Amino acid sequence: GVPTVGVISRNNLMQQKSWLSGGGLVPRRRLGDVATMRSLQCFAVLVVVLCMASLAFDRIETEYQLLRTTARTEQVGYAAESRSYINEDRSGTSWNVPLKDTLDVRMSFRFHSPDDVPYPTKFLSVHGNTCPLGTLPPSLSGRSVLNFTTTISTGDLNIMFVGDSIAQQFAQGFYSSALEDEKVGGHVIARAFYNDGHVLSIDGRYFSKSGLHVCSSIVAPTRGGGSASYFRVLELMSNKTEVRSNVNCKREKTWSRQEAKRLANYTYVYPATSTENKLVKKETNKNNGSTTWMQSEPPDAKNRTSVNINGVDVAVLRPQHGWMKLDEITRDRLIEQVELMHEVFGARVVVISTLPLNNNVITKDDWERVIQINGFIRDIVHDWTPRSEDAVQWILVQEFANLTNQMLWHNAIHIGYNTSLPDFSIPGWESAGADMFLHRHKALKEIRFEPSIPMVCAHHIDQPFTTKDEPAGPCLFNRISRDGMHWCVESLGPRYSASIACLTGCVYNGNIYNGNKRITFDRSTSLKLRQCEQECNERLMTVSPVNPEWISSMELSLYSRIT
Repeated sequence: GVPTVGVISRNNLMQQKSWLSGGGLVPRRRLGDVATMRSLQCFAVLVVVLCMASLAFDRIETEYQLLRTTARTEQVGYAAESRSYINEDRSGTSWNVPLKDTLDVRMSFRFHSPDDVPYPTKFLSVHGNTCPLGTLPPSLSGRSVLNFTTTISTGDLNIMFVGDSIAQQFAQGFYSSALEDEKVGGHVIARAFYNDGHVLSIDGRYFSKSGLHVCSSIVAPTRGGGSASYFRVLELMSNKTEVRSNVNCKREKTWSRQEAKRLANYTYVYPATSTENKLVKKETNKNNGSTTWMQSEPPDAKNRTSVNINGVDVAVLRPQHGWMKLDEITRDRLIEQVELMHEVFGARVVVISTLPLNNNVITKDDWERVIQINGFIRDIVHDWTPRSEDAVQWILVQEFANLTNQMLWHNAIHIGYNTSLPDFSIPGWESAGADMFLHRHKALKEIRFEPSIPMVCAHHIDQPFTTKDEPAGPCLFNRISRDGMHWCVESLGPRYSASIACLTGCVYNGNIYNGNKRITFDRSTSLKLRQCEQECNERLMTVSPVNPEWISSMELSLYSRIT
């Protein structure tokens, strides 16, 4: 709500009214004094009118600022402003209950100490991207910054993550948050492959295999009765890249509608068991080589009920920078993928993550292009009007780059860069002084692409340590990124998953749709939805500490809602 500017009691108001009108509180004066007094009264009236006009203008301007993005081509800088779209529930009525029992809240989340709920690593399948022994700078390691965990109740919603191995990471982190511990049998891998190779570990040893790369997977039923799934695509989906045959998702930049619809209409068995599904192998020849495909052995459905998820409600997209060049990520390609999310999967809500730094950002021009892409992502989101009721109705932006860029600034200072934190509330802060992000660690020959020093280093081992390219000197890995491309889900996953739950709640929680999942676009709710979206990003996609009380209470549920 709008903060109260000041309180005027009835007695004070009457005294002011009497003084302004020359009433009984003003003694009789000589003519000159009266004229002077009248002038003062007129001046006071003018001041009051101007103040009221200024307050009204400020209120209008505030609402306008909430709807627009800051300079559209620049990263949003968030101020520490609190609104009322994230709610607390200590009664338990919003947690892990079927929709028929509570139409008001579908999606909710809880924060925990890692001592009570472990980090979301249960389903992470690529060992080379995990960060078991890394460290965070002191400014980021506090319990309420990057040292808490998240659990989620999805209600009856079906959430799908679409993208490359980075989308896979965070989908698997979301799985850990949304699937109850004892129901690991609800995790099914539909298609996957092992990626052989050597990946440098934190203590200098090597993994002989970097892990299992998933093409498609699902967890169901999630806490509350919905599902979460992942669909691997190495390029923004379009009609031109669609193929009819099965796709070698290890390297092909195409997608199959048949495979996509099979996942979107997956049939799972309920209740899920406490035994993990066994992986089986299937050999196939593709692209001049043999790939060993893996999949979960179909669970025994005896004495259990089969449930079809019957389409996706929310699709979460990550533009595949790395597999795609920056100039290939265009506004038209993004819009086409958004539209396909409904056409193929049935999604009526889409969340798009902004692009962070990675080891494919080599030059200043590359970094400026990333900022530009994030700008038109926000343009697409905030200017979206659906073509019809049978299409994606709402798009929301997840300011992932805002979170990661702030983390990199903190880490750069921690490892010795002679700089100071920018004001994250000022538009364009991510452009100024970002040259240090382009400094490459050239001493890690085992990593295919040279990573950014502030992205992978925790602290130096030997002196002298240089923050320039040649060769930066040995440094221990941190808990931000292992290789300069992927992120440490142990640290970022809880905020990421909570933000997806928060953004989804902005649309699906509350009574505005009367419990109907077939939501429709309503321009009259646009302002409130954007305010809700911004609050989710301010609280979760920044390094600002969350309320410590949210972590300390095991029974406190959080949910976003517009009314």
